[in-house]
Amino acid sequence: MNNFAKGALLLAVGLSCLAKDSNKKSLTVRAVAFTSRANERTSAYMTPGSSNTNCAGSGTTIGNTTSVSADCRTTSTPAQTHQITRRTIDVMNIVEANGMRYRIVCRANWIGSSCAPLVEGDLFQAEIDGSTMWLVVRRGGNQGEEARMKNRILDIRPAPAN
Repeated sequence: MNNFAKGALLLAVGLSCLAKDSNKKSLTVRAVAFTSRANERTSAYMTPGSSNTNCAGSGTTIGNTTSVSADCRTTSTPAQTHQITRRTIDVMNIVEANGMRYRIVCRANWIGSSCAPLVEGDLFQAEIDGSTMWLVVRRGGNQGEEARMKNRILDIRPAPAN
């Protein structure tokens, strides 16, 4: 590959990276309202049963006669059904920025998740990338550790006039 072709390839890769970043939009949003819903899903799985047989015995041979004595014991474990309950929380926040209202949702799957209701009136730095809105939040209140909260954008419409 000659130097011109290498340069053209580098330029094309650089422009494609810029194009990807240009789809992202940074803004400051204000929390308006939230709702949350707890979800619970129980599923079951089965572990197979098993059996184990142990035998002990003795035998004697006298001439052409053999006598054998055996003692066998079988231990069985039946199949067992186990249940697992999974709990999640869906949080829908409504935020506004630049005259637009966004309805966004996140799901908390574990303790310590960044997904949480936003305090009405608080401001947050946000980045929109396609149908995803990332918010910079603080875990455990406004003094907590900074985290990024991933939200799916459900709806965008003009904010109602005050």
